[in-house]
Amino acid sequence: MLSVETAIKKLRSIVPQVKEYETVPLREGVGRTLKRSITAPQHSPPFDNSAMDGYALCGPNRIEPGTRFEVVGESRAGHPYGEQLDEGHACRIFTGAVVPTGTTTVVCQEDVLNGEGNVMVNRECVGMENIRKKGMDATKGMTIASNRDVLSPYSIGWCSAFGLTDIEVVRRIKVAVFSTGDELRDPGQQLQPGQIYESNRTALIALLQSKPVELVDLGQLSDNPDEIKQSLLSIAGEVDLIITSGGVSVGESDFVRPVLEEIGKLEFFSLALKPGKPLAVGTIENALFFGLPGNPVSTIVTYLLFVAPTVDSMSGIPWHRPTHFTAKLTTKISHKSGRREYQRGVFVEDNRELSVATTGDQSSNRLGSFKDCNCLIVVPAHRDDLEDGEMVDILLLPNQRSVY
Repeated sequence: MLSVETAIKKLRSIVPQVKEYETVPLREGVGRTLKRSITAPQHSPPFDNSAMDGYALCGPNRIEPGTRFEVVGESRAGHPYGEQLDEGHACRIFTGAVVPTGTTTVVCQEDVLNGEGNVMVNRECVGMENIRKKGMDATKGMTIASNRDVLSPYSIGWCSAFGLTDIEVVRRIKVAVFSTGDELRDPGQQLQPGQIYESNRTALIALLQSKPVELVDLGQLSDNPDEIKQSLLSIAGEVDLIITSGGVSVGESDFVRPVLEEIGKLEFFSLALKPGKPLAVGTIENALFFGLPGNPVSTIVTYLLFVAPTVDSMSGIPWHRPTHFTAKLTTKISHKSGRREYQRGVFVEDNRELSVATTGDQSSNRLGSFKDCNCLIVVPAHRDDLEDGEMVDILLLPNQRSVY
């Protein structure tokens, strides 16, 4: 059996990177990888503007308390005062508004006393207070997003501040998803004796929806090697990645791995991992292939550890493990050394210290073990039981809150 680290190393050596690009609206660019660097088409901000509501003053570099200024106009955001300020003049100004030519400083409205047609400053003011200078955020020609950057909501907002509307990014990864098993029926269908509702394909599709992928839901494969072979061959040339769940173990009805070895190449199989030991990884034509185990928890755990970072890597996003922290275990974990285990857990913060407990029965068929779950507890392969009070690593599940 391969260790998790060895399997990831082998996987990273075969993951292809998509090189084709597409143009998308800027607002749809979150999580996408840039084709080329973006430079600022103009200064930002494009003019000197006020950081406060107050008054723009034209006077000496140091203005003494008690000095009066005649108010000659007003500058609002989007409605600038178009004249130059002369010595002793003031202009009512609002946050974000253009600072008039001739302004020495901007004084907050709390720091002046209003008279009839004039204001008096009631504290010492020095030059250039409360003025956001032109180009303060970025100057024209400056790189605001680099080649191969992954765009965040923050970088999207920054690009929008320069008036950009479209961007070139790595195209979406094409992913085909199958489930396997004669016992499976889609929700809404009538169950016959011995049948259950399919959940693995549904969970995988839900997880993949947060990725930059184009999903192809190909439904269920029966436990028939010829059907599996034909279905995999029919899609292999059209997608970048194929994911199946079930049929990869060593049972008499497990045909996915033998079919993969017949029509493609098996890179590795069988991991020192719980849940998720029977994971088949390989290639069929130009498509990368993941044969995930059939137990629901095993499907989700192997997706999080192997499939999710693979999809990111294919999209140009650097390989990364899930966000992890250290927490104090508050429940004993029974474990036999030999395989690394990922147990479902719930962490909480108390007095700036994290503690974590399991969600109960950890059987790999129990999707219910993910109820209230917000992390995976890492049980090292070399350890036996873990005791209450030990410090453990936890992996934060996607879409969970950050830890402060």
